[in-house]
Amino acid sequence: MASTLANASLSTARAASERRNPETTHLPPARLVLFPRGAAPWPGRRSALALVARSAPSTPPDIAAKVSESIKKAEEACAGENTEGECAAAWDEVEELSAAASHARDKLKENDPLENYCKDNPETDECRTYED
Repeated sequence: MASTLANASLSTARAASERRNPETTHLPPARLVLFPRGAAPWPGRRSALALVARSAPSTPPDIAAKVSESIKKAEEACAGENTEGECAAAWDEVEELSAAASHARDKLKENDPLENYCKDNPETDECRTYED
């Protein structure tokens, strides 16, 4: 899923792409996108430039696969008779792996280029948040 920043300047694009963490080198750098005439995502503009930065993945694939496998194993363990202890242990493993996946998502969010840019520049248009 891509994040779009409005009113981006070339210095913003450079700042966002230079702040890449070495741990997230698999992410492509931020890039400027020219929207064609009439397709700008905000009204009143015929064409516009926008900075597009890729967000960090939601969950590491290896942990997500382990969670899926552990859920299947827990369902199989609970399918038989007289397996209360095994069933409880299997679901405990699912719970622990789900917590690990949640912590991994939080850690990946810290490495998001847009989040890092907004920590340093909260007053910019790209980083403003509005409440209803």
